[in-house]
Amino acid sequence: MSNKKEIEHKLEQQLDALSNKIDELAAKMKEQEHKAGDMEREAVTKLKAMRATAKEKLKAFKETEHENLHEVQASLNEYWTSLGTELKAYESL
Repeated sequence: MSNKKEIEHKLEQQLDALSNKIDELAAKMKEQEHKAGDMEREAVTKLKAMRATAKEKLKAFKETEHENLHEVQASLNEYWTSLGTELKAYESL
């Protein structure tokens, strides 16, 4: 079983990778702004909101006491999966 610091580090790396992909998608939308429709703009807005929520969840994980660690980690992993899935759905935009 990984300790809390290892889990935090792994989650921070995942968040950084997802954040970079969101930023790339946002930049792509900005470059193609004249072609981008409402759906594309809404997708970037939604992903940025999800990123903000992921940052909040990571912060909560860092502040979690050891006895609640597994519960918070499971919730966070589930959210990370949904964020990654959502991002993949929009990568083709």
